[in-house]
This record gives sequence, structure tokens and C-alpha cells, in this order.
Amino acid sequence: MPDNDNHTRRIHDEAAAIARQSAYIRDLVARSCEILKQPVPDTFLGRRTHEPFPGEPSSSPEDER
Repeated sequence: MPDNDNHTRRIHDEAAAIARQSAYIRDLVARSCEILKQPVPDTFLGRRTHEPFPGEPSSSPEDER
């Protein structure tokens, strides 16, 4: 009979491990979906995203000469 108990415990342990792994994968997929919903970042280095305030010195190297 101890062999049967050992077999049952191994099955229970494997089922618990599979449940933990499934929960981890579901969480990982949910987080990935949230990341993929965000807009694509703009990596164009030449794009100006703001204009300097009036009277603020320019930060371009040509204006410093």
C-alpha cells in the first residue's frame, strides 16, 4: 500500500507544479499584452518634440559659435 500512496503523492505534486506553471504563463501573457498595447516609441533622433521658450538660448552647437 505505501507504493500506492507514493504514486498518488507524485501525481498530486506534478498536478500542482503544472498549475503553478500555467498560472505563471497566464500572468506573463497578460503582462506582455499590456506592454504590446502601448504605442511604439519614436526613435527618430532628429525629431523635435518641443520648441524652446521665447528668449531661451538655443542648444544647437551652431548657435554657440
